[in-house]
Amino acid sequence: MLFKRLRPSLNELLEKGTDYSFHGRFVDTLSYNHFTTEDFAKLKQIDELIAPHKQEMVRLFYEALQHVQPEATKTITEARIEAYLNAFFTMERNRAYVDESLRFFHLLRKEKVNVGKLIVAFNQFNFFVLTTLLAKVALAPKRCLTLMETLQRAINIEQQLLVEVYTETLMEQIADGTAKLMEQNAEIMFIKDLLQALDQQNSDVQMVTAATEEMTTAVSEVAHAATVIAEKTTTSVERAEKGQQMMTEAFGEIIETSEQFTNMVDRFEHLQQHLSAIEKVMQLVNGIADQTNLLALNASIEAARAGEYGKGFSVVAEEIRKLADHTVQSLGEVQRNVGELRTISSEVSSAIYSTSSTIRQAVNQAQEAMPLLQEIVSAMGDIQDSTNTNAAVAEEQAAAVDEIATRMSSIASLTEFVRELGEKTGKTVHALSKAIDRFRLGLVNDNGIKLSSKALLHLAKTDHLLWKWRIYNMIVGYETVRPEDVASHYQCRLGKWYFDEQTKKQLQGTPAYEKLNAPHERVHIAAKKAAEAYAKGDLKGAEAQLKELEQASIEVIRLLDELIEKVEKERTFETHLA
Repeated sequence: MLFKRLRPSLNELLEKGTDYSFHGRFVDTLSYNHFTTEDFAKLKQIDELIAPHKQEMVRLFYEALQHVQPEATKTITEARIEAYLNAFFTMERNRAYVDESLRFFHLLRKEKVNVGKLIVAFNQFNFFVLTTLLAKVALAPKRCLTLMETLQRAINIEQQLLVEVYTETLMEQIADGTAKLMEQNAEIMFIKDLLQALDQQNSDVQMVTAATEEMTTAVSEVAHAATVIAEKTTTSVERAEKGQQMMTEAFGEIIETSEQFTNMVDRFEHLQQHLSAIEKVMQLVNGIADQTNLLALNASIEAARAGEYGKGFSVVAEEIRKLADHTVQSLGEVQRNVGELRTISSEVSSAIYSTSSTIRQAVNQAQEAMPLLQEIVSAMGDIQDSTNTNAAVAEEQAAAVDEIATRMSSIASLTEFVRELGEKTGKTVHALSKAIDRFRLGLVNDNGIKLSSKALLHLAKTDHLLWKWRIYNMIVGYETVRPEDVASHYQCRLGKWYFDEQTKKQLQGTPAYEKLNAPHERVHIAAKKAAEAYAKGDLKGAEAQLKELEQASIEVIRLLDELIEKVEKERTFETHLA
């Protein structure tokens, strides 16, 4: 359009719209900058006017790049800059032009050229062209002004595209980074299992601690009993040793008694011998008495023959006979006494002999028993040593078990402390995930940035990781998710992108795109069912749905990664073409 005067009005500067008509964001960019097909025609006029100075413009741009990022000029040569400038001035504003510009801008970004300094470079380029136009058509101010306006619009479009490339790439990196953060964050879903395991462990430790305390009591009782047994065993050993000593002394006395009885037997044998000698003497005296009696009888007979002369001799003979009879009677009495003495002596001798035999047998048995008694005393000594050792070991075990009980109590306290740390960690991680989510949503919603397909796919990844994460935290008790909070798979960010006509046109037939809808729908169904189950108090049902959600989410993430890889490959290919 032509301005009505040399200085454009505010309304003229605020005009929007374009006569280009094709699908895509670039039409909005053209419209916002009020760039039309007439402007494109004027761009070609500018190109003709500044053609003699094209190499200067290339050099200007190249030197600016070299100053900003020297390494970039190894890839972005003067020839590449010239190709870009030719496209800027001569290429129709359509999808092909956008692809050409984006390839160049992505190349600049890849070489890490600072975007702020690039804008300065574009402004310098714009100033160079403007001053060149002024030098060429200064005498036609209206034409000069319209050409300058067209150039400014074209430069504005380039700068807008440049900023969008950098901001969208930054958003892609942020979205990718937050997606990875959330992915790693979501991996901490084991906190629930950790807390459950710690609860179980704490319960087990409490049971073991109680059992250990009971065992401590039992072992202490055993130790006490062992000590008592050791003491009693010591007493028994002392008594056994004393008994052995007494038995030894008794054995000595028995042997001495046996010897005395043997002497008595010998003496009785001598007594028997003396009695035999007495009997022999008595037999002799008895014989003498018989002879005396016979002589007295003969004397009486002779006295009778002598008559009167023999009367005195007869009296003597009678007295002698009486004395002989009396002697015989006395000898009979003595013989009876000696017989009785022999009988009693024989009985006593037999009794003493029998007793002596018994004592000898007892001595033999005692001699045999003494080694056994010694063995018993020795065994009792060994038992004493063992019981003393057992008592000491039992006391050590009692101390060890008591130490175990103390340590188990410490472990129980430590387990509870670890559980509290796990609880705090879970809450902290949950708070961190909420902060990360607020950060990414703030970047997207508060900065008016239009998302590229890659950035949107990364955000969609995070969205679905968050659903898994939110349901998990709902089960743990860190977050509230109502069933009505779970939208359908048509209404979420991914669903809106998936069912968008432009997306269908761009990706229809792509395997990952075609497969994405089914697991995506399962994610939303499982999330809703999990929230419903949890609201009813069905924790197991909620956990089962979480597992289903996780399986579906894994498939969604895998397919989204494939789509991201496809977008990235297409962009890399286009960059390499540049």
